[in-house]
Amino acid sequence: MSPHHRIATAAVAVSLLALGACNKGGNTPPAAADQANSAATSNSQPVAAAENATAGAVGAISAATTTTAGGFVTQAATLDMYEIQAAKIAEQKSTDPAVKKFAARMIKDHTASSAKLKALLASGDIKATLPTDLDERRKGLLDNLSKAGPTDFDKMYVHQQADAHDEAATLLNGFIDHGDNDALKGFAKSILPTVQEHQAMAKQLQASMK
Repeated sequence: MSPHHRIATAAVAVSLLALGACNKGGNTPPAAADQANSAATSNSQPVAAAENATAGAVGAISAATTTTAGGFVTQAATLDMYEIQAAKIAEQKSTDPAVKKFAARMIKDHTASSAKLKALLASGDIKATLPTDLDERRKGLLDNLSKAGPTDFDKMYVHQQADAHDEAATLLNGFIDHGDNDALKGFAKSILPTVQEHQAMAKQLQASMK
């Protein structure tokens, strides 16, 4: 089996694990296996597509199992940082006006979400620390975006966005149902409608590119 096939197989396997973990926890998970297959087959850069699919599947597991205040703050803040940085790359590299418009919306809304979370933590009532940098998974996603060629970039960005907002919705819904901090539950409820709107926008863009 070639390295590319091993990576793609791993992506699908991890996606299936994500699906099982989310179902076991009682949340409604993204169709992780379908996303992995779609990303791995629709992108002309198979290694990057498989890496993106694996990252999305790992994120689905992490989001579905986050119930502590510290874990939620780390996940939510990291998602915001990734969204803003990915959108800035899209503003520079995208050739599609609809993608550029979407990216501008991501910067606006995730900057607002980040500020809202920081203000909540400034009260001192929540024992959690904001991350100062992205995790390796998100750094890998941004690296793939930066390296993507002109013919691949828009599809890759939109695939990543569909996965990221599925992950965000799973994180928020899961914490609302099972989280250990009422103030953060309130925050999750307040931003969930915006995340769901982003989720629908990303999937609409994704469908338009098939």
